[in-house]
Amino acid sequence: MNGNLVLNGITDPQLVKILEVKIRHENNLNFNPQQMQINPIQTQPQHSGRPAPPQQQQFGNQTYNNVVLGWSSENGLEAVQEIVHYLLKREDIAKAVGQ
Repeated sequence: MNGNLVLNGITDPQLVKILEVKIRHENNLNFNPQQMQINPIQTQPQHSGRPAPPQQQQFGNQTYNNVVLGWSSENGLEAVQEIVHYLLKREDIAKAVGQ
């Protein structure tokens, strides 16, 4: 049993969870962080009529696309299911608090 899953819009805390699962399932889950694409940080436009100040590096607000998880065994699929369950649970919590 093998396959791949591509995730987009992954946040820093979600990436940490993916890495934690990867460490626990070292030989069963393939994940290469070099494949990820960093999305630009979303900022709110300013409407004060003055030019916006230069953007400083912000940590924790960026998201990542092309987060590829691969597996080639049932244990690897179990690791991917753990990650997906975590991501869906976080989405449900965000909806519950109105984000």
